Amino acid sequence: MFSGLAARSFEGVPMFVLSHRHEPDECRVAYAAWKGFDSPLRRKQTMASCGSGEHCIFWLVQAGDTSEALAQLPRWLAERTHAAEVSEVAIP
Repeated sequence: MFSGLAARSFEGVPMFVLSHRHEPDECRVAYAAWKGFDSPLRRKQTMASCGSGEHCIFWLVQAGDTSEALAQLPRWLAERTHAAEVSEVAIP
């Protein structure tokens, strides 16, 4: 069920969707948490729903396990984020 593209692109390293939710009054904290934090996710585009009022941010990351995936986020975010291991599948 996995596409050849997924196998080549990710080279066997697990992929995770990181889903972070915060309250409307915590938006500033969620963005400020990145200040001074070194991560491959910094200054990269991602998906967020704060503009529509849902206040969620999502990242797709490669990592060896859940702990490594969450370590790519500043502590404040990581403590409030769910990491789900994912893979590409073909929908019939």
